[in-house]
Amino acid sequence: MTFTNKKSLIALLLSLCLIVSLFTVAVSAESDTTSTATTEGIVEGVTGESDSTLAGEIENESSSAEKGTEEASKESETEKKEESTTDDVNQALADAALAQKKASQKVLIINAIIIAVIIIILVAVGIKFRAKLAAFFRSVKSELGKIVWSSKENTRKSFLVVIVVAVAVAAVIWILDLAFNTGLGMLGKLFG
Repeated sequence: MTFTNKKSLIALLLSLCLIVSLFTVAVSAESDTTSTATTEGIVEGVTGESDSTLAGEIENESSSAEKGTEEASKESETEKKEESTTDDVNQALADAALAQKKASQKVLIINAIIIAVIIIILVAVGIKFRAKLAAFFRSVKSELGKIVWSSKENTRKSFLVVIVVAVAVAAVIWILDLAFNTGLGMLGKLFG
């Protein structure tokens, strides 16, 4: 196998690992949004009503407490229904939280497997190409020794130039944005 074919194979393997990792992240994000929607659906499914309708009923029930003893029995029945509904909602929310926890554990296991596979591939490549890797790292060390670093004063001056230019560009963009927004507002008033 030639050197370029080996490089292509390594690049292909690393690309495959990256794609699998990104897929795992996408699955994780999808499960988070699904669990939120499921929780909202559970509340409406158990109560048969949305939160605002349930809140309106609770307010109506509290005002009915002032109407007398005959309605007190109806109110106690309503409270029992409300407690039962609350218990059902709490149980459904607990079930949804448990399902979300299991899904996140699955994602963690998948991520651990992907990391293990990547490490195994890197170790295998390192073992197979030990001599070449050693030569590569020696040449990297040699090249790092040849670097001429800027002086402290030169670095400070360059840093100040970058900061001044960044602030100047930000100011110009802000002024242009303000001018365009004001101009568009005036055109809107003129033709509107």
